[in-house]
Amino acid sequence: MYFSGHYQNAYVTHDLDKAMRLFSDRFGLKDWLVYEPEMTVKTLQGLQPYAVRLATAWSGTLQLELIQPVSGFVHHYRNFLPEDSADFVPRFHHTALRRSSEQALRAEIAEIGLPLAFEGEVPGMVFVYLDAREWLGHYLEMCWATPEMWTINGWPADKPAV
Repeated sequence: MYFSGHYQNAYVTHDLDKAMRLFSDRFGLKDWLVYEPEMTVKTLQGLQPYAVRLATAWSGTLQLELIQPVSGFVHHYRNFLPEDSADFVPRFHHTALRRSSEQALRAEIAEIGLPLAFEGEVPGMVFVYLDAREWLGHYLEMCWATPEMWTINGWPADKPAV
């Protein structure tokens, strides 16, 4: 149950543009979708500002996400980055799992019992980061979105939705 719906591996970087070029040149990724969300996220410490630059691209049925922390509640990304800010090489950060409903997502989160790192919402999508570092060495993101949002996100037509 826990790893069903795996659709994404995510990496953090000091330089999103250089990391995108690296993934494009080395792994043939293209058609990047770039976002610069600034929002408020829910944390154990209350509501916090959050700003990142991120890009996603698909390799078959696996989405790759690159994240450059910008400001606010982003220490969980920065902790994975090297001290040298000139080092743009992406570092693995989390896997993401798709869930069929927000209710199913919330029920599974309660069952798993992992600590909440933070959660956020954009129109048509809910994402929850769980701190799985003790078990897996990285974070786990669980997502629910409307069918329209998955289409905008580029969900491959031949990949079954879980």
